[in-house]
Amino acid sequence: MKRILALVLLVTLILTSAFSQGNKESAKDEQIELVYWSHYGQSPAFVQAFADAATAAARNLGYNNVTVRAEIIEYDNYEAKYLTGFASDNGPDFFLGRVGDWALEGGTNPIAAPLNAKAAKAWDDAIAPMFKGSGYFNGKCYGFQAEGGGFQLMYVNVDHMIEAGLDPEKDMPETMEDLWNLAHLLTKRDASGKITRSGFQPRYLGGGDGVNGKFITYFHQFGARYLSEDLTTAEGYINSDKAIEAFTWFQNMANECSNLEFGSPETAFQSGLCSIINREAWFAQDTIDNAPNINFKCIPFVGNLIATAGDFSWANMISAKSKHLDLCQEIFAELSKTEYDIMLHEPAGYPPCCTDTMTLDNEYFGSMPFAEGMMLSALKPSAPMYSSIPQWGACAKAGGDAVAAVVAGADVKSTLDTLAKTMDQILRQDS
Repeated sequence: MKRILALVLLVTLILTSAFSQGNKESAKDEQIELVYWSHYGQSPAFVQAFADAATAAARNLGYNNVTVRAEIIEYDNYEAKYLTGFASDNGPDFFLGRVGDWALEGGTNPIAAPLNAKAAKAWDDAIAPMFKGSGYFNGKCYGFQAEGGGFQLMYVNVDHMIEAGLDPEKDMPETMEDLWNLAHLLTKRDASGKITRSGFQPRYLGGGDGVNGKFITYFHQFGARYLSEDLTTAEGYINSDKAIEAFTWFQNMANECSNLEFGSPETAFQSGLCSIINREAWFAQDTIDNAPNINFKCIPFVGNLIATAGDFSWANMISAKSKHLDLCQEIFAELSKTEYDIMLHEPAGYPPCCTDTMTLDNEYFGSMPFAEGMMLSALKPSAPMYSSIPQWGACAKAGGDAVAAVVAGADVKSTLDTLAKTMDQILRQDS
């Protein structure tokens, strides 16, 4: 009887093993296309790089049947487009977004699945110190830093400085006062007084969130805060005396040194119509590719604080609605390896974000025009961070709308008093 039971058990184990192995092989034989959504429309090569790297990761894991396809979702109103896709079950498997907006547990739109223990540890071990915690929300890891340039740098036209009799190696601005003086010096006007070259061109159009992400870098240098330290209150902070000073400074700079008819700061800079803008590190390669006649230098943002947009915003995440959730987790863990960090970022000239690659000794990173500026920026203390609350995205958009209004000439104090009320209403939602 014991021999019969043993034989039955053995047959069962063999069949179970065969079935299990059959499922695994079947899963690896079935053609699977995973989809990635990103709103980085300014750089299609960067979006495609994720698909290429993730496909390579799948193949290295033995999934030769898996391909990742990238789709660009236009930045304007991208959240609504994401939500429509997810609601209709036509959403992606992977996507780019702000973690607080999409975290499954506590996010504004609960869609992103937390990374499993293996994937979370892999990224915790790999990510550069300055980005620690960037993919986290409420203590859980939901994704990994999309690229290492999530903070602002200054771009200065070197030829304009030389034309003004300045030495680009010695006379680059380091303080807000330096920036003010240099922008005024480089501004050119015609006989009627109209600005023909902006010394400084502000971002004030193109979506509240994007506008806010550029302005907030100046705002924090004045010692101002958007929200209280416990992130529950805007009144008395976004409309404080320091906040009014920051907005007024920005308004005056735009009035005195900018021709808003030139449009976006990026276009104006690459057309030689302005001398100074601030943007993330990706803009360096974009300028090299699209405006090779522009001789520029990329330096740390002026002031004493690292110039973040209230968070290191953009992270790659996994949809909890993906039909291939376990496979996506495996791919994310694999992508933490050094070789993928270069593969994810080099095609578009973006900064990597892992410890082993963010070093001046790295062949790729060290050769890029933003490398020294980024490393010097990383030595500065961080500005206040707000992204641990799900309401921050809506607050940031409201802040950007206020910036646009002020640049267009609105009264600063009344604009900020209204903004404080708007933000407090946002903060009370779902709190």
